[in-house]
Amino acid sequence: MPLLSAPEPKSLNVIATELEADVVGDGSFEVSAVAHPVFAQHEATLALAMDKGSYALLGTTHAGAAIVSKGMEIDTARFKGGLIVSDRFRVALAKLTQTFSPPISFADGIHETAVIDPTAHVRDGASIGPLCVVGADAEIGPGAVLLSQVTVAAGSQVGGGSILHPGVRIGENCAIGQGCILHHNASIGADGFGFVTADEGSIERAQRTGEVTAFNYEILRINSLGNVIVGDGVEIGASSCIDRGTLGPTRISDGVKIDNLVQIGHNVAIGENTMIAGGVGIAGSVKIGDRVVIGGNVGIADHKNIGDDSIIAGMAGVISDVEPKSVYVGYPARPLKQTTALEMDKLRTGKALRDLRSLIQRVDRLENEAGERREQSGDVE
Repeated sequence: MPLLSAPEPKSLNVIATELEADVVGDGSFEVSAVAHPVFAQHEATLALAMDKGSYALLGTTHAGAAIVSKGMEIDTARFKGGLIVSDRFRVALAKLTQTFSPPISFADGIHETAVIDPTAHVRDGASIGPLCVVGADAEIGPGAVLLSQVTVAAGSQVGGGSILHPGVRIGENCAIGQGCILHHNASIGADGFGFVTADEGSIERAQRTGEVTAFNYEILRINSLGNVIVGDGVEIGASSCIDRGTLGPTRISDGVKIDNLVQIGHNVAIGENTMIAGGVGIAGSVKIGDRVVIGGNVGIADHKNIGDDSIIAGMAGVISDVEPKSVYVGYPARPLKQTTALEMDKLRTGKALRDLRSLIQRVDRLENEAGERREQSGDVE
């Protein structure tokens, strides 16, 4: 029997109370699913039409009820009933998708193909799926779910209620908090990228002199002796990687949300409720504050400090510290106002160059015309 039960049908009146929405039509009408108008296949569906694009498609839906944003109308002749929400319709979307999310398929207890070390601690209500491996002295908290082929290495902890999707790898002595979601093939606790050359290497010399005059003939490995500590309510996307620290932990604080294909280097510390979009690369020893938003494909150089409540736009390249409550864009990443001013200067410079070329052409033309007049008058030098 799954730990996550299927959603029960709900009346529009009940949903309206949860969303603080206004009811139109029959508030007792029950729905058992939510969907885009195009994909609603039966009457007991609530069609989500809270933006202009989906609202225009309500005429094609098979749903029996609709939910729209403030200022939009619901045809009560077509629908049994409906809901009208405030302008923050994505908040309503979040609540609805959580309420009507389909259940995850898994079985109670430990699957017969799982390998559990005798010294591991699997708490009551936990589920260990097919081909999972739980190492020595590891702990799986109450209600935690490990789907197929998950590895939790020796000495690691997975907090109660956390869900680890297929292929997740947790390295030795790492800690995952309560209520976390780790998506497919996420890697937590691999060694950091730590190497040093026996003699002064090419990068060190180039940083000092600006030239490549040293060569990396012998590369020595720096082992990672630290671990990764992930707080409560953290979500980590598919194939994202978080490296363990060199001597201390790499820390991901409570409420952090990480998208797919994100690389977080050794010794990084990320503050609470920070959001990191896909494809981001964060080099070692970066300190990121609370409630930071980092757009897709951002790169952050090592040892940088990212202030609380800052926003880094997608594709930015951060090579210096970022001030709190600021917006940084571009490469190299600069404050938005500064970047806007620089772009305006470029436009003005371009216009000035065009004006200068036009002026040169005018002077040349006037000189040619003056020369022709002198030739015609016989006044030639």
